[in-house]
Amino acid sequence: MENKQIDKKIRRFERKYIERKNNAYLFKNFLVTKRFYKKYDKRLVNSLYFDDLNFSSFKDNVDGNTRRIKARIRWYNESPDFVNLEIKNKNGFLGWKDTIRLKNIYNIEESLRNYPNSQLENNLKKIFKKNVFPVIKTKYLREYYEYGHGSIRATIDTQLEFFSIRTNFKINYDKEIMEFKYPASHDQLFRDHIIPKNNFRFQKFSKYVVGVNLLSRNLLV
Repeated sequence: MENKQIDKKIRRFERKYIERKNNAYLFKNFLVTKRFYKKYDKRLVNSLYFDDLNFSSFKDNVDGNTRRIKARIRWYNESPDFVNLEIKNKNGFLGWKDTIRLKNIYNIEESLRNYPNSQLENNLKKIFKKNVFPVIKTKYLREYYEYGHGSIRATIDTQLEFFSIRTNFKINYDKEIMEFKYPASHDQLFRDHIIPKNNFRFQKFSKYVVGVNLLSRNLLV
């Protein structure tokens, strides 16, 4: 399997806002008033999260550790044309993402059935220098928006589902998420022109942490 690094380490803020299910229209109306425009067609996002036996990534997030790392494999729609390994890094409020495109990817379902002792496990072990295993999968519908010339990006996630890898137990989530992503150099623009005088409340939110908490009885711990 050949790997290819495709992302630069751009430090950025990620601001998330949560609403009850079936209220995503509030997010869309807000983005229209702020002159955001649709960037891409909506698509299904699938993420497979990995952690070690101590659930270090989960605990680092819950404990609020300043520096933390989260690993996931991501693909889009039901039949992926490509699969990315994403390593999300966080240092304080700023984060960045290392993305490695996995070429000649094996069937994901088959790899999970044979995990451990699969090619997937071997490649992840080489990257992380320790044993990691798949914990949960998420699936949701994402819409994409941009402001200006792409200085600030926004996404709206709906129809969020969480799956336990061990039991394939599924939970439908009753919330919808709007997220803004922008480089540190645009923080003042965001604060001055985008987010003032709105009815949404910024919240710390991690799909991985929420999923582990919701599926705790169905995980291998």
